[in-house]
Amino acid sequence: LETDFGLRVTYDWNWHLLIDLPSSYYKHTCGLCGNFNLKPEDDVPESGSDLAAVVAWAKGWKAPDDDDPFCWDYCEGTCPVCEEEKKELYGGNQYCGLIKKSFQGPFKACHDVVKPRDFYRNCLYDVCMSDGAKKILCQALEAYASTCKKHGAIVHDWRTPSGCRPVCPPNQHYELCGPACPATCRGQAEAEECEEAAFCTEGCFCDEGFLLSGDRCVPLAQCGCLHEGRYYKMGEEFFTCPRCSERCTCKEAGVVECRPEGCAAGEGCTVQNGVRGCYPHECGRCQVLGAVSYSTFDGHPLHFAGTCTYTLAAVEATGPEDTLVPFTVEVEKESGEEGPLIRQLLVTVHGVTVGMARGTQWEVDGERHLLPLSLAGGAVTASQEGTHRVLRAQGGLKLLYDGSAYALLTLPASHRRRTRGLCGNFDGDAGNDLAAPQELGDAWGTLTTTCTHGSPPPPCPAAPPGPCEVLAEATGPFAGCHGVVAPQEHVAGCRREQCGRPGAGALCRSLQGYAAACQAAGGRLREWRAAAECPLSCPPNSHYELCTSTCDRTCAGLLASTQCTDKCFEGCQCDEGFLFNGDECVPMDSCGC
Repeated sequence: LETDFGLRVTYDWNWHLLIDLPSSYYKHTCGLCGNFNLKPEDDVPESGSDLAAVVAWAKGWKAPDDDDPFCWDYCEGTCPVCEEEKKELYGGNQYCGLIKKSFQGPFKACHDVVKPRDFYRNCLYDVCMSDGAKKILCQALEAYASTCKKHGAIVHDWRTPSGCRPVCPPNQHYELCGPACPATCRGQAEAEECEEAAFCTEGCFCDEGFLLSGDRCVPLAQCGCLHEGRYYKMGEEFFTCPRCSERCTCKEAGVVECRPEGCAAGEGCTVQNGVRGCYPHECGRCQVLGAVSYSTFDGHPLHFAGTCTYTLAAVEATGPEDTLVPFTVEVEKESGEEGPLIRQLLVTVHGVTVGMARGTQWEVDGERHLLPLSLAGGAVTASQEGTHRVLRAQGGLKLLYDGSAYALLTLPASHRRRTRGLCGNFDGDAGNDLAAPQELGDAWGTLTTTCTHGSPPPPCPAAPPGPCEVLAEATGPFAGCHGVVAPQEHVAGCRREQCGRPGAGALCRSLQGYAAACQAAGGRLREWRAAAECPLSCPPNSHYELCTSTCDRTCAGLLASTQCTDKCFEGCQCDEGFLFNGDECVPMDSCGC
């Protein structure tokens, strides 16, 4: 981002932010970046000041309208420190030491141009606080490499010795020194006129014969349209006026066709993620709420005791211009002592099939794998988030599974009226979702000699308030969830699961399901397991935490960058010095290759 008065803001879409200002702003700035008086010693409290003074100084620059209830200034509990033995480990040449390595170091030529001291210190602290997570290390090294190249310094291969090998999307390849302004579908002229064209940058670049179209590389024939100064991908639909009264489509050869069309019932004309369009008030959420309880995208409750394999949701491609990614999500059920159990969830998307088995096992195209996963060139990722497993796919599909009885499938609004399966057609009308067990089984299941579509669950007699009501208590441990996930649906599902199956097992599974939905939506969950007598059994060398950091604290996470959610999930956290290796916590030096 550049302005006509000399301000330049560079952001890597992750965590590295660089602000450049002309000298005319000397002594005229304030904020966390200091006063620009060339005296770094007065930017922050003196180094000998206690932590409270530093926190108070930083808090003074908090945005006045920041009322996020999940944001805080102080450490929760004792602030962590980096121990000396960890400083020695992470300061070595396999970690942050690469930044300041002078003899045959990849950044040696940059040291006189961009001093490595601050980048090294920041890298050491961040990597130490994340227990050596490869993702954090790669981000820190990439930040220094990017800054060096912006200043014209030569940077040699740093990804091989650090193990930070990038995964490029289809039709792209990695270059250590590629064009800072690559050719796009908007035209080669813009790339040549770019002020940064004289410099190079590293990253993923389009293969020969392909051009950048948004975030994808496509052949020239698949380039989109330029309409009123904005670029749109081929096949993309967009609205041109603030009231969404005219819908336009980018066709072949850069032709834009427009037609009068407004928003449908239940939709509003708003801007989401920078794009104006007709959006439903909520995204699609389909849930498996236990042994026999489901909730469709449109909120219709289903009670279905089938034990076969069923299609939860699927989208089929309608033609070459279809922008939706086709997928299928299936739930494979089996009989258990307390009713049907989830044996595994199967997701087929982007040419791979991922199996999420009950417990902690994962399979990709029939072969067992450990988390985290990055498949189909990064188009499909899977990670462990607390006790839960999360699969994401380009196109918007997201599936959360707690490894037991709860699953949450989320789809963006672009999938409205396109889905089929137990989850319904996502058209905003709960009345047209199938409900009869035989209809559901015949439509979306495969009957075999070892399974049954089940009979309708018996009606539950009216009962006085019971243990399920804790989900809706205004002052209970789930109260911080009510603003993001209404509890009524989960209370009803909990009661249904309790009907005919009284006991702690069904109750705990229902409460854990609501806890998962709450934290996935960003709610603030309080400790609930002790009072409900639902302890979580953790493997040796680990312990339970209400807010864990398990996603990139795995043995595999040391070797490859991991895409993690920004949400907080409860679960088992490996003790300090240990990392998850499958379903067990092992010392860091016991991790494999």
